Amino acid sequence: MNAPVERVDALCQLLRERGERLTRARRAVIDALVASGDHLTAEQISTCVQEAHPEVHRATIYRTLDTLTELGVTEHSHLGHGPAVYHLADELHQHMVCEACGDVTEVPTSLLRNLGKRLRNDYGFVMRPTHFAIVGQCRECATD
Repeated sequence: MNAPVERVDALCQLLRERGERLTRARRAVIDALVASGDHLTAEQISTCVQEAHPEVHRATIYRTLDTLTELGVTEHSHLGHGPAVYHLADELHQHMVCEACGDVTEVPTSLLRNLGKRLRNDYGFVMRPTHFAIVGQCRECATD
């Protein structure tokens, strides 16, 4: 992974290369996600952004998250019954969530590559595996 400043710069450059504007809200959301290094809910992102930039309205932050997701800069995932979480799309990964203890494990997206090819070939379906978590039981809970 890049250092935080380099990562922010690379993501901002990606927006510019795509002809997109780098607004204060977009930069603030990217900064919050990079600084966190974790998956955050929209509410958590909003709190982080407003602490650093109180002039950025909550509604603007939510619209910015939608826009950054449409542009492929962020991705949101559903890890269970709670709210969706956001993370940066420059390091995509699949989530496995233990339904017994709630542990979340990140695995490479290549894990489902063969399934994706089969779904496309057999059904003409293109899956987005990172949108939802794979739910089951982790090693510790499965052996109890």
